[in-house]
Amino acid sequence: MPRVLCTGRTRPAATATAAAIVLLACAGGCGGHVRHVVRDAVIPAPPVGAQPAPGLDPKILPPRGVPHRPTKAASPAARRVIDAWLRDLRAGHLARAARYFAVPSIFQNATPVLHLDSSREVRAVVSSFPCGAVATGYGAAGRYTLVRFRLTERAGGDCHGAAGHTTGGAIRVSGGRIREWYRLYDPEEIHPTGPLVDPGNQSA
Repeated sequence: MPRVLCTGRTRPAATATAAAIVLLACAGGCGGHVRHVVRDAVIPAPPVGAQPAPGLDPKILPPRGVPHRPTKAASPAARRVIDAWLRDLRAGHLARAARYFAVPSIFQNATPVLHLDSSREVRAVVSSFPCGAVATGYGAAGRYTLVRFRLTERAGGDCHGAAGHTTGGAIRVSGGRIREWYRLYDPEEIHPTGPLVDPGNQSA
């Protein structure tokens, strides 16, 4: 989904939906606090017959232990927090949306894991979302609430035409605050498929 531009690092490629869900917040050296927020355009779909993408950089995948499939119903309390955060995000009330995150908290969306240790870092991450979103499905596994999102326009943002795309997230809510937020990728984003290409004539 996105390309991440971090100080001293290259930009791993991904898919269009990922580039749309967040203006990526990067850490200095990709391993510490948030230093920059970098705007990136939606990556266009490849032409028919193009070689398949190489897949996602493993460094941007959620850590082991973050679940991908629900095993039970989501907590109503967690759903209320996430729904309220999404409402403020869609409306462009970014300062209010940021208050739904705990300090410190953990965030990962097409980046290495970021540790947000101040309100300023939380606001930078929340402000980096170019799109809003609505939750279209909820489940839970362990301590995490698993959410299916549909992207929407955001007041004051630029969704780059990606409204309507879907994606997933694993969010840990405790004490009325978001304490961990991880992007969950669809299987075709992690291991893209595509037609076989003859390198001689670039035809399938």
